[in-house]
Amino acid sequence: MSLADVHLHAQRFQSRIRTRNMIEYVAAASVIAFFAWMIPTVPEPVVQVGAGLIVLGALYVCWKLYQLGRAATRSEIDAGAQSWAAFHRGELVRQREALRTVWSWYLAPFVPGMLVFLAGVSFTEANPAPLAARLTVFLAGAGLMAAMFAVIAWLNAQAVKKLDAQIAALDQVRD
Repeated sequence: MSLADVHLHAQRFQSRIRTRNMIEYVAAASVIAFFAWMIPTVPEPVVQVGAGLIVLGALYVCWKLYQLGRAATRSEIDAGAQSWAAFHRGELVRQREALRTVWSWYLAPFVPGMLVFLAGVSFTEANPAPLAARLTVFLAGAGLMAAMFAVIAWLNAQAVKKLDAQIAALDQVRD
């Protein structure tokens, strides 16, 4: 791999990170808008608290995404031009570490809000269903949430493997 190839790979990687983050921010804004709208709209206090916790979780995820997974700034890229291989490797490692810890900063912040929200919806006094049916709805919702989180964690683990392979390939070029 030539220096020009490394430079091209670095630029494409930064572009993919920017695109990924923009999609994440738009999705978070949608979640925030929807659940913020629910807080004054839904009369159940437990559901309101759950919606508020989900909003706070989404805001935390946005902050951590910026902190851990943002694309490099123009000044960082310009500084990296002196050694594109070292710059690109550092960015690959930084993104890999962000993806490796996705459980703690991307998924876990939603758990309290989702569970409180789901409990509020399932066990509200306005729900005429018997307790067994309410419990079934709660457990099915929690199971669906757990399955969705497991898929997200698996996808991120696959991305970590790809980044590890790219880091190893770049290390072979530098050696």
